[in-house]
Amino acid sequence: MDDLRIRDVTEADLPSALVIRTRSFGPLGPGGQAWWDRVAKEVIPGRMLAVVDEHDTVLATGRARPYEQVWGGRHLRMGGIAGVYTEPSARGQGVATLLMRGLVERMAQLGDVVSCLFPTAPDLYRSVGYEVGGVHTRYSYAAHDVRAARSRSGGLRPRPAVPGDAELICSLIRGHQERDALSGPMLPTVETWRQHLEDEELINYVLDDGAGRRGFVSYSLAEEVLTVEELVAESAEATAALWAVVGSGSSAAPTVRSYLDPRNPGRLVFGGLPDVDVREHGWMLRVIDLPAAMAARGFSAHVTASAQIMLDDPEVPANTATWAISVAAGAGRAWKLSTRPGARPAPVDSAAPGGGASAASGMGRGPVRLGPRGMAALWCGWTMSRLRLAGLATGGDPAADTALDAIFSCTPFMTEYF
Repeated sequence: MDDLRIRDVTEADLPSALVIRTRSFGPLGPGGQAWWDRVAKEVIPGRMLAVVDEHDTVLATGRARPYEQVWGGRHLRMGGIAGVYTEPSARGQGVATLLMRGLVERMAQLGDVVSCLFPTAPDLYRSVGYEVGGVHTRYSYAAHDVRAARSRSGGLRPRPAVPGDAELICSLIRGHQERDALSGPMLPTVETWRQHLEDEELINYVLDDGAGRRGFVSYSLAEEVLTVEELVAESAEATAALWAVVGSGSSAAPTVRSYLDPRNPGRLVFGGLPDVDVREHGWMLRVIDLPAAMAARGFSAHVTASAQIMLDDPEVPANTATWAISVAAGAGRAWKLSTRPGARPAPVDSAAPGGGASAASGMGRGPVRLGPRGMAALWCGWTMSRLRLAGLATGGDPAADTALDAIFSCTPFMTEYF
């Protein structure tokens, strides 16, 4: 299509955007309009873009929601891509790709250092540098196994949470993410939690009996299923007490589902293992600002390593360079060794392994060569051997691979779908 351009969405565009959303995914359900209005306030102005034609007709819209995401126990600015809607008659003509390029550029301008999304069209997002990062997992348990945790609770009794507990809950989440050096989960704001605590569809309990005896749980009950949205505890007794209050509903709901850390300590407390209906939603990540992301991320204090990478990032020219990557004492750094003027080499993401070495290894002389997809996967803990087998890395040598694997080792996950 000719004469397409990107511009900010205004409030006047929202009715047109909602029509496209309805044509793409169907009408909003109960409470959907309130959600639509709330998200619009969050992203307008500046974080919702549109592709328009020569008549200024909106053909596609997308949002980059402002989040904090934990990596290695430290919190980074993350742009959460959502609401990418394209008018059906305009599909297949590069409209969505143009929109995503605009959103990546805007996030860089706004200071987001990484970006995540739940893909409905993986090829679209891969074309602008996103790659599979981790999973959003649902586990199901027999409620009577969860209820049995009460025997380990040390007599702790959670109380119903109130909106005034929002700051305590956010503090507990932040402490949990930092203490366990998690990678992937987001950090909700105090205001977000205040809204959750006012939501009559959620059941919230809190423990606040002092250090080691604190925690909270947020869950719901519908259609004979107890669904745990969040649970954080500071001790074994608090863990057991909070799970037990969920399981106490076993007479009304025989199943407990959770969207938590795949290694949530509750799994070591329950008498039974998850049922067979474990489900996962994959999510994708993109590194927006490599040096800022490295400086903000947490790393293992026991790792001291360095390597060189040559990153070719067509959508974020500032990332395109040869970089030195180093980690020491839990802190990371990336600094440019050189830029690459002139013609850009073929993108690594679509290149066959080579570089003067065997096709099996994809190794050769010089730095490890990555495109944005390879950088995203490396960031999320995919090992270099796997990146080479997928054609997402070439060059370098075994020592560089070992160093990069050690630097970025993690098992990321998300607990919230956005």
